[in-house]
Amino acid sequence: MGIWRTFLAVAKEENFSRAARQLRVSQSAVSQQIRQLENVYRVPLFIRKQRGVELTVQGKIVAQTAEQMLRLFEDSIASVKAAPNGVVGVLKIGASMTIAEYIVPSLLSAFRAKHPSITVQLYTGNTEEINRMLTDGQLLIGLVEAPLYDTRVIQMPFLEDELGVIVPPHHSLSRRSSLQFRELLEDRLMIRESGSGTRTVLASALEQEGMHLRDFHVVLESNNPQTLKSLVIKGYGISIISTWVAREEARTGELVFIPIASRAVKRSFICAWMNGASESPLLGSFVDLLNEEPLRSLL
Repeated sequence: MGIWRTFLAVAKEENFSRAARQLRVSQSAVSQQIRQLENVYRVPLFIRKQRGVELTVQGKIVAQTAEQMLRLFEDSIASVKAAPNGVVGVLKIGASMTIAEYIVPSLLSAFRAKHPSITVQLYTGNTEEINRMLTDGQLLIGLVEAPLYDTRVIQMPFLEDELGVIVPPHHSLSRRSSLQFRELLEDRLMIRESGSGTRTVLASALEQEGMHLRDFHVVLESNNPQTLKSLVIKGYGISIISTWVAREEARTGELVFIPIASRAVKRSFICAWMNGASESPLLGSFVDLLNEEPLRSLL
């Protein structure tokens, strides 16, 4: 991996001499390794300038690959060092907002009980953001709320969910056992932001009904499910969210969760990883947890 470290040092410093000092090697050794890489790729990776260098277009592509390779290499070293004592290393996991807040704490607690030496780096974002981090090599695992349309990604459903309407207890719809989308047209509707899995599923379900979000009186968009619940409790409007998000408030009576009479609002939460990562002990152990544990008893 030394040649990749040299390449990235030159790319960062934009100077062979400074890169050599940082790496504590001779400038000629740095120059030789860069020439070797350029011979392999058969294109210049740096533009030589009077006071230094800068990456070519091809060099920028190689830099992205080099960063991913070094991350994978460092992760593998951590795993191999303690392999006799069980699965160890850094679990880089990303979860979309609903899953991160309402599902992940119980999952990680169960995972830690099985593998106490694991260190976790947890990232949150909407489904679109987690997909981007996964495909960029920043994550080993992504937990998302809608399918990812990327052939490089392997996807496994792990928990069932459905969207429903949440209203305050005094709302005129609060005693209904189910609702049609068309019954919400006149209400003040608050929804998740573009790019979220919840928004994607909702838009798809409406399309199957011949409807669109622009048909509704949308008064607010938010990337935070907790904010949507608080606003509904305060009477600002109604919202459409996951049954997992509303579970506690529905139990205490602060909110009423009303199912939507449409199969299209039912979905599966998805565990995703890049094709080629399947040999990772960390990934295998986490997937085993999702397959073996009765998840609903954990949550």
